[in-house]
Amino acid sequence: MHSDKFPTGQTPEEFDESSTPAGEPADTDATSGTVLNSPYGPATGVTRTSILAAAHSAATASTPAEAAPVAGTPEAVEVAAEPIRLAASANAGSAEHFEVVTSPDTAAAAKPSRRRRWAMSAVAATILLVGVGGYAYAQHYSDVAVPGTTVAGTDVSGMSRDAIISTIESRAQAATVTVTGDADATVSLSELGTTIDAAATADAAMNRGSAVLDRFKALLSGADITVVTSNDEAVLKDYAGTLVPDDQAKARNASVVLNADSTAFEITSSSEGLSVDTTDLALAAAQAAQSLSPASVEVSYVNTPPAVSDDDAKTVAETANEWISQDVTITNTDGTDSYTADAATKASWIIITENLDAAPTLSIDSDAVAHWVGTQANAANVTPVVGQRNVNSSGQVVATSVEAVAGQKVNNTETITAAISTALSSGQAYSGSFEMTTDEEQWEERKIADGAENLAYQAADGEKWVDINLSTKTVTAYEGATVVRGPVSVVDGAAATPTVTGTYHVYLQYEIQTMRGQNADGSNYETENVPWISYFYEGYALHGAPWWSSWGFSASHGCLNMPVDEAKWIYDWVEIGTTVVSHY
Repeated sequence: MHSDKFPTGQTPEEFDESSTPAGEPADTDATSGTVLNSPYGPATGVTRTSILAAAHSAATASTPAEAAPVAGTPEAVEVAAEPIRLAASANAGSAEHFEVVTSPDTAAAAKPSRRRRWAMSAVAATILLVGVGGYAYAQHYSDVAVPGTTVAGTDVSGMSRDAIISTIESRAQAATVTVTGDADATVSLSELGTTIDAAATADAAMNRGSAVLDRFKALLSGADITVVTSNDEAVLKDYAGTLVPDDQAKARNASVVLNADSTAFEITSSSEGLSVDTTDLALAAAQAAQSLSPASVEVSYVNTPPAVSDDDAKTVAETANEWISQDVTITNTDGTDSYTADAATKASWIIITENLDAAPTLSIDSDAVAHWVGTQANAANVTPVVGQRNVNSSGQVVATSVEAVAGQKVNNTETITAAISTALSSGQAYSGSFEMTTDEEQWEERKIADGAENLAYQAADGEKWVDINLSTKTVTAYEGATVVRGPVSVVDGAAATPTVTGTYHVYLQYEIQTMRGQNADGSNYETENVPWISYFYEGYALHGAPWWSSWGFSASHGCLNMPVDEAKWIYDWVEIGTTVVSHY
């Protein structure tokens, strides 16, 4: 049979059905030219074994003679004198992309024999099988563990990273250590200070097939992945101490601690006693962790001297107290203020690190020093104040109500922190000063009405305000520097209940109200139907006083008593927020 494409890349003229061994037809797909049936099996269903065998055969053949099948079999071929090569495109794995190419020198040579053409067809079919199957294999193991991968003896081949993690964690639960001998207990790895890193172990397992070539190499060898662990000796030591009964004297190291006032360091005495050697415990923990299965260990109580003696701890405490005794002082830029750390503060900067088998070590907590320096810097910083001043229409400053203050901020806290830490850890005092960054002064200018600079209140042009002159006992309404009402004679506060002075603002108004309060002698008073009330500070107000027939004297409880019609005019004219200035 014939088709447009042929499994070996031959032309129709070169192909001859008689080249197929007798009794073994070789069918091809009419579209792709893929070998469907041949003496060597179908081109599908490629297995790990077939890939490995084909790859091994191709890799180990060193000469054309070695690569040739055994003579007398259907696979036997004649080795042509001319060189022959197999060309494959970048799309290897599809039959039409393989062809047998002769060298230019032999292009005109005689056509190959039918046996040779059949050999070339078989080679192409084998490569096709390897290409298709190899690609499928490489893809399948791109996100799962490759064949031959084990963790602590457990096969994890074909498992995803998450599945491997789950398997390790499950097995780790059973990886306990049984303690026998002078003590009896079953303890978990975490209690012994051993931590299994399931994620890192899974990553190591997955790494065997991280590259495509690695996935094929895995077919030739296996690997047992080492379980990734970490160990905390202090936790192990603490657990070993719990194996000694509380009614027995335990070996105890001398330690360095702060005194009750937190101003100096002292020691707690050491003692000789029973202990358990942690060496065997550590080995048992390591065995359980690496095998992910239970382990056992026999322990014995040993009478042990302390690893840290009283003299060892005393030397450390004396050094720490020497650090505390050093003076630490910072001054501001002009030297007018200074900031000195007290003993408790310096003691809080010292870190005592206890060691299992050696004297404690000392260090300075730079973060704690930085916190103290920052607190002092905040006290030294100058908060900026925006100045306020009035200017006339010519731009001249006529009054300053608020002086401007330039902001200042410490800019060398990190340098000072490092210097203090270095000085104390060397047993030396520290004295330094803050450096400041100074901002420019900020001002707000308020333009006032012409002529207002000589009034009690320097109002802006057209601004409403009320002038209470306690010297003349009058009330005058202004808009800017212009009088719009008054001056009106009033009755102000009596000597025992004087009217307040200062600058205020109208905040509450009533058309009529019953006013209550206390007299100077402490007795209460009540006045009904007081009209046209404008409060400007607490209980002080401008209001009508129909009970008076004359004005210009001091007799009220502190309010400004006015003729009723004048009080109504003020009530109608002012607004909530209108400035009221009371002065002598």
